[in-house]
Amino acid sequence: MKTAIKNLSMGGLWLLLVGVSSVAAYAQIGEMGYNPNSVRGEQRVVYGQPIYEDDIMYRTTVWRKINLQEKQNLPFFAMNNEITRVIIDAVQAGELKPYFYSIDPRSDGVSQEMDLEKFNDKFSYYNEDIGENVAVRPRDLFMLEMKEDLLFDRRRSRMYWDIQTVTIIIPAGVTGQPFETQLASFKFKDLYAFFDKKYKESLVKGDDKAKGGTIEAVRAFWYNPQNPKRHMSLADAFELRLFSSRISKVSNPRDQSIVEIVNEEYAGSQNVDQALKVLYMSQKIEYDLMEYEHNLWEF
Repeated sequence: MKTAIKNLSMGGLWLLLVGVSSVAAYAQIGEMGYNPNSVRGEQRVVYGQPIYEDDIMYRTTVWRKINLQEKQNLPFFAMNNEITRVIIDAVQAGELKPYFYSIDPRSDGVSQEMDLEKFNDKFSYYNEDIGENVAVRPRDLFMLEMKEDLLFDRRRSRMYWDIQTVTIIIPAGVTGQPFETQLASFKFKDLYAFFDKKYKESLVKGDDKAKGGTIEAVRAFWYNPQNPKRHMSLADAFELRLFSSRISKVSNPRDQSIVEIVNEEYAGSQNVDQALKVLYMSQKIEYDLMEYEHNLWEF
């Protein structure tokens, strides 16, 4: 018992304080008492009962960066089926709504809708080599930012990861800019429904096999490197959390990212240890979150 208490106080104290004092762990509440942007809301798109806001005893918001070039994430970035390509094609076909990225911690991040013309403008840049505007290749968009809530549902006595938004990042250097920018944000609820629908439609067999039913016709899928015959929907891959990610921020009173916290610690000086410190803090927070959930059942 003492060991459990000690572990909770050392590994989870910072996490508990963040959860209690957070100004960023907000959720929108609809008329029926559910988060309308949640896949586990009233109009849920995942299996299981919806999570009522009054049943949530604990919530903190976590931002993650997903590098699609990492080995574990390559199934999300299969050639000609890159998740960024699937999303961009859906936007240009009018099947998905993009939103302007928001840094306001009180915003749900998907309040200001972006029209197609503006989306295409952000998606292109002036190429000095050929002297005209060109579109960014989906293959060059290998970074995603994911915003999600970690919440405890007292009705089921368990923790849930509830993804809220996914943002496509334009990496530094892709458009000639020395820093990364945000292309657009999307409601994960919309992405989940679209991925699931697109994947199932591509599996339907017809008289014309080009309409579906063949491996070549499968769309919006997570590539299974162990058995290419058995792919799965990108929606299911996210729900099963098959991605690798790095935590970039956890809700906190000053709304600081890990990079900002480390830069403040080093007071603007250039130090080779700064990048390692950012990675260390990210991993430590990840482990603290796991330990916090584990210690809930120690008593």
